[in-house]
Amino acid sequence: MILGDLLDLINKEKRRKEKEKAAQKFAVGIGVAAAAGLATGILIAPKSGKETRKDMKNKAMNTVEIIKDTAQEKVETVKDLVREKTEAVKDSAAHAAKDARNVIRDVQEKTEDVKDDIKHGYNGISKDIHKTVENVSHELNKSAKSVK
Repeated sequence: MILGDLLDLINKEKRRKEKEKAAQKFAVGIGVAAAAGLATGILIAPKSGKETRKDMKNKAMNTVEIIKDTAQEKVETVKDLVREKTEAVKDSAAHAAKDARNVIRDVQEKTEDVKDDIKHGYNGISKDIHKTVENVSHELNKSAKSVK
């Protein structure tokens, strides 16, 4: 059951990563489209070449900064998720190990109980046999005396 939970966790993580990659591709596409639209708008704008180049440089630098910030946020998000999943797996493994130790301890206790039951049962049977032998011997002696 714990193994199944771990497999489910791994599959969920894979699906989450696939969705994240798709979101990143979409974000990059939006960034490229925005940059292209911005460049087109600047090129068409009625400004001098020097002003247009300066505006394009500023916009490109701003876009690069925005992309860097977004990428850094995504990296931090992934790191946090990896930490969370790692802790979840560690907790699951610790729980499984604890359960296994409990099962082993229970089996050992049951084994000791069975050994004690066998030992006490043997002693009880031995006592019953000795008592029965004594009773039979006593009855035989009684019978022998009454026959004489």
